[in-house]
Amino acid sequence: MLTSYIQAWVVLTAVLISTAVDAEPVIKQGPYEIYDNRALQVLNLDTPIETLATGFEWLEGPVWVEDGGYLLFSDIPTHRVYRYQPEQGVHLYLADSGYSNGLVLNNDNELVLLQSRSRKIVTMASSVNDPKTNYRELLSRYQGQQLNSPNDGIFNQQGTLFFSDPPYGLAKQLDDPAKELSFQGVYSLNAKGQLNVLDKQLIYPNGVALSGDEKTLYVAASNPDKPAWYRYQLNQDGTVKNKALFYQLPAVADNSHGLPDGLKIHPSGIIFATGPGGLWLFDEYAQLLAKVSLPTISANLAFNAQQNRVYITAHTHLLTFSLNTDLQ
Repeated sequence: MLTSYIQAWVVLTAVLISTAVDAEPVIKQGPYEIYDNRALQVLNLDTPIETLATGFEWLEGPVWVEDGGYLLFSDIPTHRVYRYQPEQGVHLYLADSGYSNGLVLNNDNELVLLQSRSRKIVTMASSVNDPKTNYRELLSRYQGQQLNSPNDGIFNQQGTLFFSDPPYGLAKQLDDPAKELSFQGVYSLNAKGQLNVLDKQLIYPNGVALSGDEKTLYVAASNPDKPAWYRYQLNQDGTVKNKALFYQLPAVADNSHGLPDGLKIHPSGIIFATGPGGLWLFDEYAQLLAKVSLPTISANLAFNAQQNRVYITAHTHLLTFSLNTDLQ
């Protein structure tokens, strides 16, 4: 009984924090606004924001490939995937990605592409270090109906893929006549191929991330009427035990400055989230720790293998900045 009271208190505290008005930053330096000094575990306020490449149409889905030491990212409208490698720059990786959005490595180090306009989730049927544009389909339908537009995903250690399915790949989005499903889902697809819908209630579900212990799933909702991040406590089999609002933003009439989108969790436990103006950093209880202003609307992010650099896909730009490595 005591455990239940503690869990309820934690959830209530997070909700109260998430709906509170932001305080003034305690430090403001360059692009960095610090609301809690714990952010300085990972942020170095003297580090500039660097532009690595530009001239793309709409960048998304960055993933770091440790075996090779490079970043992959999607340029959705051109249906291409590019590779960025330090000291070598950006080169074409896939000439036909099926209009991939999210890119993720499975537990066999295979590249999985969430193809937004092709409305499929596929695995690249070749080595990640020797790419060929032949794909093996993992999923395209829920209960016989075509998925909307697979967006972002993450695998847990058991090989379950958690992913979001907004309608962004459809020309008229929510009102597109080709939309077969009546909802925009958050799903899990386990290693045996069993598909479960975890949430049918969100409008424009987007970025997804798992806590380090894989007991909590975080999902961004890019709904301009209710932009927010949500938290799902998971059972051992990957089903949802509890859903709660994590952090709520005011409604926006113009989303040109950005909406909740990509999510990644640093080994420090700090949650990095792209959103209005750039990056937002939270702790696990929805306390806002910092904001990092970026020069262009930011979609998603990825860390390198050493977790000391963050890469951001930001509209037409690929951005980066260094992080602290001392995580004491």
